[in-house]
Amino acid sequence: MTSRSRAARTPLVLAVLSLLNEAPRHPYEMQSLIRQRRIGDVVRMRGGSLYDAVVRLEKLGLAEVAGTSRDGARPERTVYGITEKGRAELRSLLSEYLGERADEYPVFPAALAHAHQLGRAEAGGLLRERAAELAVLIDKVEEDLRSAREAAVPRAVLLETEYAQVLRRAELGWLRGVLADLETGDLEWVELEWVELEEA
Repeated sequence: MTSRSRAARTPLVLAVLSLLNEAPRHPYEMQSLIRQRRIGDVVRMRGGSLYDAVVRLEKLGLAEVAGTSRDGARPERTVYGITEKGRAELRSLLSEYLGERADEYPVFPAALAHAHQLGRAEAGGLLRERAAELAVLIDKVEEDLRSAREAAVPRAVLLETEYAQVLRRAELGWLRGVLADLETGDLEWVELEWVELEEA
């Protein structure tokens, strides 16, 4: 694998290639589908990152211009399609991502490893905030999933959202257990003293 193709092996590239494999599309349509299918929950996107990914895929020969489309009085949009090389890359990415376990380093477990640096009350307060935000998010995603099912969105394109919901529910259950143990004292806490640095 060349360094150029390695640079293209990201979850966003996987999403773009997958959408193009279904049908030729313009980037705006892909963004709409990413929102509808909640792919944005598992793919990091900022500003024009989707457009940048499409341009990069075209340069690598994984996607190509398939034509243009116009919707009413809107400006003409470039429609992209996947190439045979792009289909091969899509299969390779799916084989790697589905079949191989990868070590990931999310920030929450990293913070948990050092949570004892804070006092019991402060750490507990932060975990309570996280649990409350998580509960709200779970309800929101459940509502979105219900709407998607009512709109006859195929379950196969919502599997990552279902999986993320399972993980959120598991985390919320675990957080509630930890908070209960903090309150009862079943979770021993090493209270460290913070040394205030004196201003020079």
